[in-house]
Amino acid sequence: MVSKKMFIVGLAALAALAGCADPRIGPNSKTGWVTELYTPAKLQANHSGCLKNLSDEQLASHQYVEITTPHLRSYRYVSAMVPEAIKLHLHDKVEFSPPSCKDGAVPEVVQILKHSR
Repeated sequence: MVSKKMFIVGLAALAALAGCADPRIGPNSKTGWVTELYTPAKLQANHSGCLKNLSDEQLASHQYVEITTPHLRSYRYVSAMVPEAIKLHLHDKVEFSPPSCKDGAVPEVVQILKHSR
């Protein structure tokens, strides 16, 4: 049987962990920092990963960025599309979804969480 004291300690630990989660982040999203704003020339010369299956028209019609996100003890780099309504700067912290290009889906920036300036 769990004592009342152990129960309270367990609840406090859960509350502390829940406090670390950012309530602005969706359940199928990740966060990261914009480490590169792709230029049209860079996209034409070398688009890999999630962007390799996009047509030239799709690449030309949107802005794309590289996002660095922590992954275990290292970092993961994800290319993502930026909607027209979002104006990003280098080193902005962003939310993006889906977290990878599984099943051919291109990740998209959902919102800016913190501007770099």
